[in-house]
Amino acid sequence: MIRNYLKIAWRNLWKNKVFSAINIFGLALGLTVSTLIALWIQNEVTYDRFYGTTDRLYQVFTSDEFDGEKHAWGATPGILGPVLKQEHPEIDEVVRTYRIGGLLHIGDKRFNAAGVAADSSFFKLFDFKFFHGNSEKAILNPNDVVITASLANKFFGKTDVVGETIQIDTTASLTVTGVIEDIPHNSRFHQIEYFRSWSYLDQRGSVNYQYWTGYNYETFVLLNGKVSHNAVNQKIKNLVVDHSNGETAATIFLHPASKWHLYDKSVNGEMVAGQINTVRLFALVGVFILIIACINFVNLSTAKGEKRAKEVGVRKVVGARKTSLIGQFLSESILLASIAAILSLMLTIVSLPVFNKIMGEELVVNFNQPVFWILFIVFTLFTGFFAGIYPAFFLSSFKVIKTLKGTSTSDIGNITPRRILVVLQFTFSICLIICTLIVSRQIQYGQDRDNGYNQDNLVYISLQGDLEKNYEVIKNELLSSNVAESVNISSGSITRPNMDSWGYNWANSKPEDYNVVFFTMTSDANFVETMGVTLKEGRDIDVYKHPSDSKAILLNETAVKRMRLTDPLNAEIHRNIEDDNPQTWHVVGVVKDFILNSPYEEVEPMMIFGPSWARYIHIRLNAHNNMLGNIEKMKEIFEKYNPNYPFDYQFADEAYTRKFAKQQQIASLTSVFSGLAILIACLGLLGLVAYTTQQRSKEIGIRKVLGASVSGIVSLLSKDFIKLVLIAIVIASPIAWWAMNSWLDDFAYRIEMQWWMFVLAGLAALAIALVTVSSQAIKVAIANPVDSLRDE
Repeated sequence: MIRNYLKIAWRNLWKNKVFSAINIFGLALGLTVSTLIALWIQNEVTYDRFYGTTDRLYQVFTSDEFDGEKHAWGATPGILGPVLKQEHPEIDEVVRTYRIGGLLHIGDKRFNAAGVAADSSFFKLFDFKFFHGNSEKAILNPNDVVITASLANKFFGKTDVVGETIQIDTTASLTVTGVIEDIPHNSRFHQIEYFRSWSYLDQRGSVNYQYWTGYNYETFVLLNGKVSHNAVNQKIKNLVVDHSNGETAATIFLHPASKWHLYDKSVNGEMVAGQINTVRLFALVGVFILIIACINFVNLSTAKGEKRAKEVGVRKVVGARKTSLIGQFLSESILLASIAAILSLMLTIVSLPVFNKIMGEELVVNFNQPVFWILFIVFTLFTGFFAGIYPAFFLSSFKVIKTLKGTSTSDIGNITPRRILVVLQFTFSICLIICTLIVSRQIQYGQDRDNGYNQDNLVYISLQGDLEKNYEVIKNELLSSNVAESVNISSGSITRPNMDSWGYNWANSKPEDYNVVFFTMTSDANFVETMGVTLKEGRDIDVYKHPSDSKAILLNETAVKRMRLTDPLNAEIHRNIEDDNPQTWHVVGVVKDFILNSPYEEVEPMMIFGPSWARYIHIRLNAHNNMLGNIEKMKEIFEKYNPNYPFDYQFADEAYTRKFAKQQQIASLTSVFSGLAILIACLGLLGLVAYTTQQRSKEIGIRKVLGASVSGIVSLLSKDFIKLVLIAIVIASPIAWWAMNSWLDDFAYRIEMQWWMFVLAGLAALAIALVTVSSQAIKVAIANPVDSLRDE
C-alpha cells in the first residue's frame, strides 16, 4: 500500500514539474531558515548549561537603588565569598573570580592572553574536561596555571605539558599544572585561555578584605541539592548590609546558571530581560517563515485539486475510502517535504559559514549525533504532515457525481481558505519588511548621533610592561617626532565606560545624591585636546602646569545638571565612604557631553579626575602625515621603550563602530529573512497565478477575440491578488507597529515610527507582488487566443 502511495506520488510530482519545483524550493528555503535559526537558538539556550553542576550553580548578584532606580549587577566584594561559605552550610562551594590578562611567553613565542584568577574549587563548579593534570589541585599555589589545549599547542606543539614553565609579563614564572579542553563558544569563559590561583591576587595585594563596598569580583556558589535557591536568597539577602556597618544598603541574591546568558539585563533590580528577547524574536521569525513555506504548499496543492477531481471521483467509484485518499495525498506531501528537507540540508551546509559570520558564532551541524538525525526525520515528517493535512482533506472531500461531471470546483480561484492563506502569507512578509526598515533606521539614528568627541586619527594603547614607567619619554618622543599632536594617559578608553562610583556630596547636595552613580575616568593632561571633546567652561586638567590638579575634576554637562551646580568652577566635591580616608576635589572645568557607553542610551553623569592610576595611553595622530607612516613610527617608539611586548593599538573610530554590532546583526538577519519571506511568498503567488491563468485560458481567449486589450486582461488577472496584498498590508501594519514599539522601548535614544515607513513597506510588497502576478498575466494576455479556444 505505502509502496503504491509513493509510486503514484512520485508520478504526480514528476508530471507537474513546475509546481513541484516551486513547492520543493519554497519549502526548502523555509526549512533552511528555520534550521539556521534553530541552531542559533539551541546555542543560546544551552549557554552555560552544559556543566555537570548547572542545576545547582548560581552567581551572586548585588542589588541597590541609585538615583531613585533599582539596579542589579554581577559584581560583589572580594570578602563576600569566604563569609558565605562560613555562615551558610547549605552552600557546598564558593568560588570568586577576577578577570586578568598578560603577556605569556616562552622564548620568542609571545601571546597576549585573557585569564581568570579563581579560588581552588573553581573546577568543581565549572567542570571543564582535563586532558592532563588534577582538577582538585590545579590552582592551589600562586604560580600555578591551567591552560587550554589551544594555548598549549601554540607554545609547545602538544597538550601533555604538565610541569612545563611559562613566563608571564617578563617578571614571573608559572608552572603548568593542568591542560583543559578549549572552552566552548557558548560559555561565559569562552575567551579565557588560562586560570591562576586566587592566592596570586593575595600575593600581589589585589584583594581588599577590609571594605564591603568594592564591587570588583564575581562570586559563584554551588548549593547542595536539598535546598531551593529562593530559600537561600531570603537568608543571604542582607548579608552585606549586616557586615558593612551601615556603609551600604546593597542586598544580594542568587542568579541561576540557566539564566545567566538569556536574562542578563536588570529591570527594577531583577534579572528578567536581555538576550531572551532576541531569542524570542528570531524564534517567531523562524516559525513565520516556515508557515509561509507551508502555506505555499497548501495553496498550490489545493489549486491543483480541480485537475485531480476526476481521479478522486473514479477512485471513490471503484471503492476507495476517504482514509486511503487522505493517505495518498499525505504521502505525496511527505515525499515532497523529504525532497525539500534533503535540499534544505545542502543549503544549510552552504549558508552556515555566512550565517556564522553575520552572528559571530561557531555553529555546526552535528551529523555524528543520532539525536540530530532523529530530530531531522521527525521535523521533516511533521512539516510534511502539517503542510499536507489540509490539501489531503480538501481533495478527498470531492463529491463523486460533481467530480465526474467536471463541476466540483468550477470556481477554485475564489475558495475562501486559499485567500485567507495568501493574506496570512503576505502579512508575515510585510511585517518582516516593516521590521527591517525600522531596525535599519534605528541603527542609522544611533550612527548619526554626535558622539561628542573627535574619533578621527585617535588611537589608544593598553598599558603593558614598561609603558607606564616610560610614559613621559614615550610621550615626548611622539610629540617631537611630529607623529602625534597630543598625548594623554588615563584610566579608561574613550570608547567605553571603565569605572563607575557613588557616595559623593557637594555644597548643595541632598541625602539622596549620595547614591548618584557617576562614570569616572582619570587624566594627567591634554584630555580635551587629545580626545577632541569640547570644553564648555573653565580649563583642562594639567598636573604638569598645575600640581594641585592631582585633586582636580572635570565634569560633563549632565553631571552639572544632576548636581544642580550654578557655579561649577567654584564647587568642591567630597567623598567619605572610607572614614579614615576622606577626599576632596575641586572642579576646574566642564566639558560637553560625550558618549562613553551605548549610543542608544542617555549620557550619564561623569567625573574626570586628576591622575591616580592609568590603564591606557591615548594618542591624537598628526592628520597631516601619512597614516601608515604614523603607525610605523609609533611602533618603532613603543618597541624601543617596551621591547618585550607586542605593539598593539586600537583606532577609536573602529571601537566606536563595534558598539553597533548587535543591532547590525539583527538588521542583517531581518533583511535577509524578510527577503527570503517575500521570495517564498512570491514563489507561491507565481504558482497560483500560473495555475489560475491556465484555468481561465478559454475565458481570456474569448475576451481577446471580443477585443479586450492586453492591459485590460492583465488588470483582470491581477486585481484579485493585489486586493489580497492590500488586505495583508492593513493587517500587518498594526502588528509590526506593536512589535517594533516594544523593541524600541529598550532604547532610551530612539526613533519615532512614522507613517511613511509603513506606506513604503506596503508599496514595496505591493510592487513585488504586482511584478510577480504581471509576469504570468502578460504571458497569457499576449498568447494567441486560437491555442486556448481549440477544442480538446
